[in-house]
This record gives sequence, structure tokens and C-alpha cells, in this order.
Amino acid sequence: MIAVMLILGVLGVSVIAFTHTSEHSHLSANAGSRAYYLAESGLRYAQEIFCNEGWLHGRERTLRLQGGEQVEVVRIAQNFVATGTANPGTALQARARVQMPLSLCGVDPEAEPVDEFAIFGEIGVALGRRTVIEGDVAITEGDIDIQGDVNGSVLAEDVTMTGGGTVDGDIYSSGQVDVTRGTVTGDIHSATGIIVQSAESVVEGWLFSQGDIEVSGGGTVSGHIYSCGGDVTVRGTGNVTAVGSVAEPIEIRASGDVYLFGSALVYGDVHAGGSIYMTGSARIEGNAYAKVAIIRDGSSTITGMQYAPTNPEAPICPDLTDLDDLELPEPTEFTAGGTNISVPAGTSSSPTHYYLPPGTYGSLTLPNNSSGYTRLYLEAGAADHGNYYFTSVNFGSQTTLYLNLSGTYDIRVFVVGNVAIGSQMNVFVSLDGTTYYPMTDPNIAPEVAARVYWESHGDYNLQTNSHWFGSVYTPEGSLAVGNTSYLIGSFYSGGGHNIVGSTVVHVAPNYFKEE
Repeated sequence: MIAVMLILGVLGVSVIAFTHTSEHSHLSANAGSRAYYLAESGLRYAQEIFCNEGWLHGRERTLRLQGGEQVEVVRIAQNFVATGTANPGTALQARARVQMPLSLCGVDPEAEPVDEFAIFGEIGVALGRRTVIEGDVAITEGDIDIQGDVNGSVLAEDVTMTGGGTVDGDIYSSGQVDVTRGTVTGDIHSATGIIVQSAESVVEGWLFSQGDIEVSGGGTVSGHIYSCGGDVTVRGTGNVTAVGSVAEPIEIRASGDVYLFGSALVYGDVHAGGSIYMTGSARIEGNAYAKVAIIRDGSSTITGMQYAPTNPEAPICPDLTDLDDLELPEPTEFTAGGTNISVPAGTSSSPTHYYLPPGTYGSLTLPNNSSGYTRLYLEAGAADHGNYYFTSVNFGSQTTLYLNLSGTYDIRVFVVGNVAIGSQMNVFVSLDGTTYYPMTDPNIAPEVAARVYWESHGDYNLQTNSHWFGSVYTPEGSLAVGNTSYLIGSFYSGGGHNIVGSTVVHVAPNYFKEE
């Protein structure tokens, strides 16, 4: 009987243990399912926000629910990744990670169609001081030096800012980005490296690089710093070089080492795939995570916790997908020849009104120093585009161009050779064929410039203090704009740009080749 009671007791304990294990497994499985569904809900939330507000690459958001459950969502290139956490901080904590390609709805702020740039070309460009570009700028193979202002994004090989101007958008570089003097309000994405190197250098967005990142000389970075293929260095020499702020702390994440020298100041956490090295009075106002070691020298301090060796958060790589598809449109195939057009000079008492119908001609010449009394009229087509073909175009200074857009179609001008336009060129536009307004008049919306297109297979040269209305494409030549000019349209070149102290207002053209 004693043996039977002992056996029954062992069986009872086993049943209790089995039941407890079964209940624990059930609770764990339930927590795992909740974490998975939390992550799925985060993806739906992300898609909704993306459609209504936009969601840029690298941006993270965290949703916290009652009971401490939370969902972290990040956009990485063209995907959303959500991580759901159920029962956080307990023995039954469970995490689930789910990825989903984003679905386009409306306009993706990171999807830049190739014909949506104010300036576009193959060869490097210098945008001089006092130059203002109202739109995006892209250079497919060359470099760009920004000394003026770009109220849009910049895509190029190497990008430098030396003139104290502002890029009010993002920078995408297949090479190096060097901010010596200037301000970037958006993010910087670079394939090889980023340098922010003076007290006159400010980046308000995030830094993403596949190479090294350095912030020095009193430069300021307000956003996260991610190097997914190199080291991160914050160097303070004399001036305090600060990244992040008390109100908005940031993260530094590097797949390599993190170096904080001198008076470097980091507001936020630091994650290093290698080691963290600190010298002088360098300070981390946050936690430090290093896979190898944390090495401190001098009076350097870390106000938060130190974790080494540990597995730090991995950096997010730059989004450079837009650079892969950049190329100039195919040039239009056309010929010209025939009668040369030489517009006679006008005077104050007898202005010249020269109406030129669409057609194929030889050269087109307007006299020099005509004080606005020599007026050339071009017209849109009523049954088809108003196509003009010339071997060359030469407008003298102080001439006036009248564009009659009362027709159903557009004005398109194709030039075999060079286009030379003298200083103080003025443009007037009519939508009814009777009343002409200066191109800057509020009665003429800038978008109307999409109906005027010039393609020159030589060089295009617009001299100082001039106006231009319509887009220009020089697939085989250069495109130059003199000082204090005002342009409405898009300006594409295969032979390089030279734009000095002028304003370009972007209007995307309707086409780049004959239909």
C-alpha cells in the first residue's frame, strides 16, 4: 500500500508539473501571437501615415499601448519593418518582427521622377552665390558645389557646400558629401562618406553613410548619425562640436568604431560595432553600447549606463535607389535649313512686331541694343504643336520675346546649333492672343511655362539680367546663365551648367522629344 501511495503521489506531481508547463507554453504562445499581431498593426499604421503625411527612409516611430506593449516601425528604403513587443519586462516577454513593402499612394517624397528636376545634367555644376534654385537638382555623373540656395533636394556624385547657402531638402550622393559652410535642413545620404566641418555647418536632418562620418570644428547635427560601413568621429577642437540636443537627443550608430575627441558632445546614445574611444572632455549624455570595448581618457564622461561587450543596435544604411535610374532623356532627332530670318530693328516711334509662324528655317537673328522695340512673336499650334526648327538662334541685347499660347497645343523650338541670347531679355506671355503680360505677372501662372520648350544641340547662353520662360535642354552642349537672371522652367544639359547669381523656378516640362 505504501508503494502504491508513493507511485500515485509521483504521478500527481508529474501531472501538476505538466499542467503548469502546458499553461506556461500556452501563455508564451499567446504572447508571441500578440507580438506578431502588434507588428502587423504597426505596418498598417505606417502605411496610413505614409499615404497621408509621407514617411522618409530611416525614420522610426514607436507606438506604446496600455500595459506597456509597444510597436516600433522603421522605413528602410522601400520597406516598412515593424517590431511588436508583448508583456515587456516580464518572464513572458515576446517580440515579433514583420516586414512589408510600402504601397505607393499619392506622391512618395523619395520617388523623384527623372523629369521633375529644375537642374539636371551629366557634368558637374557650380551654383554660385546668390543663386536660388526653386526645385530639385540632379547631376548624373559629375560633382556639384553649392554656394547659393536650393529649395529642394540634391542628387549628385560628390556634393560640396562652401558658400554658406542652404539646401532646404535632402542630399543623395553616390560619393562624398562635404559641408564646409552651409545648412542642410533635410537628411544626407552618402555612399562613401560625410564631413560636417565648421561652426558654419549645420545639418538639421539625419546622416546616413556607407562610409565614415565626421563632425568637427564646431559643426552641428540635429538628427541621428548612422554609418553602416565605417566609423563615426565627433571632433571638438576649441569649439564645442555638438550632435543632438537636450530637448531632442539622437543616436549614433556605427558598424565600426566611434571616436569622440576633445570637446565633442553627444546628446543621446552611442552604439559601436567596434569600440568607443573618448578623449579630452568628450561627453556622452546618454548610454554607451560597444561590441568590443569602451576606452576613455582624460576627463571624458558618460552620464548613462555603459555596456561592453554587448550587441549594439545596427545602423540604418543610406537610401541611394534614386541615383541608379538617373539619365538624360534621349535627344530629339530633327533637321533645319531654309530661309534665314533677320528681324529688323525697331525704334520708339516705330516698334517692330515680327510674327513668325511655325516652320523650318535657317538662322534666326534679332538686332542688338534694340531697347525693347524689336519684338518677336512665336505662337502655339491650333491643330498641332507650334514647332520651330532653326540652324542657330542669336538674340541681341534688350530684345523682347512674345509667346502666344492661345492655341490648344504648345510652342517647341529645336535648334541644330547654338542659342545666344543677349542681356536684358524680356518675355511676355498671352493666353488669349490679345493681352500680353510680363512672364512674372500673377495673371500668368508659372506652370504655363511647361508649354514652352527649347532644345539646342549646341550651346545655350543667356546673358545677364534677363528673363526666360520655358524649359531648355542642351543634350550635347553647355547651358550658361548670366548674373541676376530670372528663369521659369527646367534646365537640362549634357555639357554642363554654369549658373551665376540667378533664380530658377522649377516647372516640369511636358516632354523631351517629339511625339
